[in-house]
Amino acid sequence: MKKMFKAAISLVLALTLVVGCSAVGFAADDSCDCGKTPVIFVNGIGGVILSADENGNEFSIFPIENDAMISTILTYLPPAIINGIFGGWDSFAVSLDKMVTELFIGMDCDNEGNSVLPAYADDCDAVTVDEHMGDNEFDFLYDWRLDPYVSAAKLDAYIDEIIEVTGHDKVIINAYSEGGEIALAYFDEYGSEKVEMFISQCSAFQGLTLIGKLFTNQCSVDANQLYNFLMTMLPVVNVDQGVLDLLTVLKYTGIYNILSNLVNKILDECFDEIYAGFATDVFACMPGVFNFVPAEYYDDAVEMVFGDDPQYAELVKKIDKYHNAQVNAEEILKEAQANGMAVAFVSHYGIAPMPLVGDVCYQTDGLIDSANSSGGATFAPMDAPFDASYKQAVADGHNHVSPDGAVDASTCMFPENTWFVAGFSHWNYSTNLIDWLVAYDGQPTINDNAEFPQFLVGDTVENTVSAW
Repeated sequence: MKKMFKAAISLVLALTLVVGCSAVGFAADDSCDCGKTPVIFVNGIGGVILSADENGNEFSIFPIENDAMISTILTYLPPAIINGIFGGWDSFAVSLDKMVTELFIGMDCDNEGNSVLPAYADDCDAVTVDEHMGDNEFDFLYDWRLDPYVSAAKLDAYIDEIIEVTGHDKVIINAYSEGGEIALAYFDEYGSEKVEMFISQCSAFQGLTLIGKLFTNQCSVDANQLYNFLMTMLPVVNVDQGVLDLLTVLKYTGIYNILSNLVNKILDECFDEIYAGFATDVFACMPGVFNFVPAEYYDDAVEMVFGDDPQYAELVKKIDKYHNAQVNAEEILKEAQANGMAVAFVSHYGIAPMPLVGDVCYQTDGLIDSANSSGGATFAPMDAPFDASYKQAVADGHNHVSPDGAVDASTCMFPENTWFVAGFSHWNYSTNLIDWLVAYDGQPTINDNAEFPQFLVGDTVENTVSAW
């Protein structure tokens, strides 16, 4: 009996040791060696924002629900037109302000930049091993109205969750549009220790001239610019040639001039009321939106929108913090690169700016200045390439002037790590280039792959890019 007992004890101890060693071995090797670093796609502005009523019924703050939008427009637009005809521009402006206020009331932020309604973004992708072993891209969603540092804190927690679940010690951040603003706030606040690579696609981390002009009362519509925008943007979304021909006819028959003159008349007569109700009360109190103001417009925009009004003091502190990160973006990102984080910037160009910036004709992707999304590249105007005598601004031994004479990449923050796609709008996606960047081990450069040199042409149907 004693022998049996000892044997049983020995067996139990042996099993304990085996299981214990196995557990220790698993814990010591709890990392994933699949070779695929998890990718976080940080989305841009316009993601779904939700709230719930007192009964717990969920509804959409943004996008505005169709029934509410149609009802509001039908309620306020006809009186606005009638008041404009019989009561003059002041009456028109008051009615228009009421319509705008009603449309966007659910999106309001208070004077400190916080949502008036209890609100939350749509759910980020669930973090699972299956997702990692599948397409390996985790969509990060956030309330794009709020302070980018609030979203950065949420991103940091999401990164920690992905690292814990997948067994990787780092992630790749692939930031698009406003996502670049969130990423810059993240690096400013948390550093780059958990990030293997930062990919910036058409990123707004340096702001938009369009928003700078909006918040400094410099918006106007130019007929030629309206035509240029439509004629460069519409082919990108594959509009039929007949529509383009019709637009050309409208231009040369003077219809564009009539439309632009009408819009400018409305802006001249009603700007103060529209600005107070739409720009200031609705969007300026959203830190995530106000932080689109580029550095060169910032002081004037703060003065025009907020002045010295103490009720906005906390909000101004928030937007100041990101403004400082925007000004110091090159230092922040180069320090991250020096600490081992790879960087890659993708900038689209060849689309005229939205027709709200007067007669200036700078290169954009239809929304964001290409100079800003590229971190400071030099661009020729939309309507003319560099002169034949143009010399590259920074003589670094490499050619950084595009074949079409539109771009000098030598002046951007990372001239060896920035790619340019001609003819792509803000809403196109360089699928094959991004796939290559994500799979690259180390710091990719413009000289590493003959398929992806610095200057590329976009295929708007396939959403792929190729060398000139």
